[in-house]
Amino acid sequence: MTNNTVKKLYVDDAGMVTFFCPKCGDSRKQSVDKYRDVTGLIKMSCICGNATEVKLEFRKFFRKDTELQGLYYRTTPDGHWAKMIVRNLSMVGCKFEMIRNDLLEEGEEINIQFTLDDPRSSIIRKKAVVSLVEGRSVGCKFCDPPGYIDSEIGFYLRQA
Repeated sequence: MTNNTVKKLYVDDAGMVTFFCPKCGDSRKQSVDKYRDVTGLIKMSCICGNATEVKLEFRKFFRKDTELQGLYYRTTPDGHWAKMIVRNLSMVGCKFEMIRNDLLEEGEEINIQFTLDDPRSSIIRKKAVVSLVEGRSVGCKFCDPPGYIDSEIGFYLRQA
């Protein structure tokens, strides 16, 4: 049985990853700074000759894949609440999919609200700045004070 799932490797502060060969089990630490601007997959080769495609994750904060229902509100010009689905979440931001085409712009401030799928159905309300718009997919960064830690999101991200 072949596993076609692409392995994600998290890059540490020194620009290094630990690569484990799925064929022989060998592991090694390797610098990947030269791939910082690569958005696609890269091939990691092992001394046994096996080559494996991997995705490098340079983010400082873990990002959890989700499917959380929520709403966003454009603050300028006076907007309206519209439905969204939060596709991934980190301590500092999220990526969501707009249900309908909207004209959000990078740098625009929005309000967002979504419900975590935790036992308490915690409601998260945040101000955020749009950092990326690709079709209906929107990346945003939370407008939290420096050093602020949202305990609800932090606890949620630690759950399997």
